[in-house]
Amino acid sequence: MITDRISLNIALTYLNQFEQNEGKVVDMLFSFRNNVNSGVKSAPSFGDLDVLKAFINKYAPLGPIEHADCAPLLLFELKKFTILKNGTDKNLVYFDETKFVSKSSNIDKFSIESLNRDYTTSMDEIRNAFNDVMIDEYILNQLDYIECGWLEMHSEVSMEKLIKLYNKYK
Repeated sequence: MITDRISLNIALTYLNQFEQNEGKVVDMLFSFRNNVNSGVKSAPSFGDLDVLKAFINKYAPLGPIEHADCAPLLLFELKKFTILKNGTDKNLVYFDETKFVSKSSNIDKFSIESLNRDYTTSMDEIRNAFNDVMIDEYILNQLDYIECGWLEMHSEVSMEKLIKLYNKYK
């Protein structure tokens, strides 16, 4: 609940800014992973910012954080999106494993630099906090059969870090 809300909300903020500067943002693709199972998975793509907002409101709503420790944490990372500009939809912006790039001459380099500076810096902060959260599962599969609140799944220090970030980026 915490890291999915934060990571999606950060993406929405910077994609909104990108849309204001460049043109309509469409066809966004994210990857996601959780802190229980290793491996990165593809998330659904989102047709436009309204669809992304609806997804956030439904699956990562703003809410109380007292039960944040009751489920695996998800981290969403923006991988690519397209800008509708100058009558074309061939304006792809994608993450090349180190930074966002675009081969389109329609996209201002300042917008890409801003995305790389602001979005990636925020995501690095979130990713570091996410990676610090390790499941303290001394009872195997405790999510499956222990009621929320009886046991803490994550260390208190790592959860405090996430709560600070949640309050900052929610």
